[in-house]
Order: sequence, then C-alpha cells, then structure tokens
Amino acid sequence: MDIERLDYADPGDRLHAFHAIAAAHPPGPVSSFARFAVVAQSGWVAERSETYLARLDGQVVGGVTVRFPGSENTHIATLPIFLVAAAQRRRGIGSALLDHAADRARADNRTILLAEGTAEAFAQARGFKAVSAQARRLLDLTAVDWAAYRAAGAALDPAYVLDRWQDAAPDDLVDDAAALMSAMNDAPVDDMDIEPARWNAARIRAFEAGWRRGEQIAYTTVARHRATGRAVGLTRLIVDHTRDGWARQTDTAVLRDHRGHGLGLQMKYANTLWFHEREPTTTRIVTWNALTNAPMIAINERMGYTVMDVQTEWQLPL
Repeated sequence: MDIERLDYADPGDRLHAFHAIAAAHPPGPVSSFARFAVVAQSGWVAERSETYLARLDGQVVGGVTVRFPGSENTHIATLPIFLVAAAQRRRGIGSALLDHAADRARADNRTILLAEGTAEAFAQARGFKAVSAQARRLLDLTAVDWAAYRAAGAALDPAYVLDRWQDAAPDDLVDDAAALMSAMNDAPVDDMDIEPARWNAARIRAFEAGWRRGEQIAYTTVARHRATGRAVGLTRLIVDHTRDGWARQTDTAVLRDHRGHGLGLQMKYANTLWFHEREPTTTRIVTWNALTNAPMIAINERMGYTVMDVQTEWQLPL
C-alpha cells in the first residue's frame, strides 16, 4: 500500500476516485463532486488543508483530509474526510492513514485531532475519546402539512419582521450576518477542546465563496428588529445544484438579547415554506444537533424532524 498526497492543482482522476468511496456511504445525502472537492481542498472558509490517498494495486482505496484552522483553534487539526472503501477495511489502511494524518498534525505543532463519523471500535482502539454526539434528523417534505406550517408561522412577535435572501448576504446586512454566526458559538460543544469561531464580514464573504465553488444554493431568512432594523436572528437551508432531492438545514441563531420570542421557530417555518416554493423537487431535509442542544431539538421536533442516526465527535491527544 502507498500513501500519496493529492495535488489539488492536478488531481487527475484521484479526487473522483476518493469521491466514489464517499458516495458509497449512505444513509443521508451524498455530497456532489463539487461539494466534496471544496470540503477536501479548503472547507467553506478557505482553511489550509492536505489530502492523502491510500493506493492498493494502483487503486484508490481510502483517504484522509487534514485541516489546519488558522484564525482560531490553531492547536487542532481536524479530519473532515476520513474514509476507507468498504471492501478494503480491516486491512490496516485506516490505521496507516490515521498515522500519517497524526504525523502531519504534529509537524504543524497541533496537539489534538478531531474527527467525526469514525467507526466506534476503530476510534476507541486508536485512543480517541468520544467528546460529543450529534443526532441527524430528517424532515420528509412530502409529509409536511403546509397549511399548518403557514398557520403556525403567522404568530411572529410584532416587534420583528422577517427578511430573506438567496446566496450572498446584502451588503447592508453582512455585519449582522457575522454577528449571528458568532452567536452560533452559544450552541453546546460538550467536551470538545475548541475555541469559539470569530466571524466578521470578510469571513462571511469567504463562506459564501465556498458555497459558490461547491455549487451550493443557500436560502436564508432573518428576523429583523423593527426598532433598529438589525437582523437579530438567522436560519439557512442549502441545496446542491444537482437537485438530488436533499437539502441541508445548517445555521440557526438568535442574538441573546432577542431570545425568548420564538424567533428560531418562526424563521425556520418561513424559510422552509419559501424553500419548498423555490425548490419543489427537494423532498428531504437533513439537520444535525448536539444531543445536549435541547432548545433546537425541541424546535426541530415540533416541525416534524425525526431522528435518522447519531454520529460521534472523537478527539485524540497527540
């Protein structure tokens, strides 16, 4: 077996072969090639990344992406993609890839590896500690009572008004969008040794550029405070250009001073209705929350989301 670094400037067919391994890992949505390529190369905010592929008899049989956060969490390396082809498991390929990733992390003075979705037996055998559990939930749009959604969504606190945009935030709201992404730091991180993400307008624009490279379409609804005009709540749905039937419910946040008014639920009702009007061929939405995030879980369950599976976040000291 050989391990080789993927040259992002000249990937040949290697990245496609790595994507094919990922595409064979249901349930849930499968990343399109464009989305997978962005995650492998840089992530959504253009962080330094390296991808290593394992070859056996000339065939790509697995790979790992090692990401090196640069603005915060500089003590961490993450493994956003870590896969071995199903037919090639239990042959030491995963261990060899992990050893290589750990060596690269140590060489960059990282003291922790973070991985998600790794098989429990493998993670425990290699010394990882379970530090968080994320439940993935599914909303079946073919079973939604849209009239009930509209009725429930009509109860918005009169101190607020909803606004929305597709893809990039308007220039006059980009700073508010950054503040709301910072509010995401209030979500539980359980035992993960991570620092809060620092958001500003430049990082928002980098985030949006990542969507464009990954051929993603983002639908965002915000709650604006009538008295100030500020966007004080945000929720977002993302769909792939391939229209594969799946969407991802990603960020939802409300500024602390504006919590307790039901804005999270109202925004999500409105955004899901708008999204369904614009993307009628999408039939399923997947979302994920820490098992300890009771407020967001309550919102999702009220909307009709049901548990699909639970994935563990793993942490390894180096």
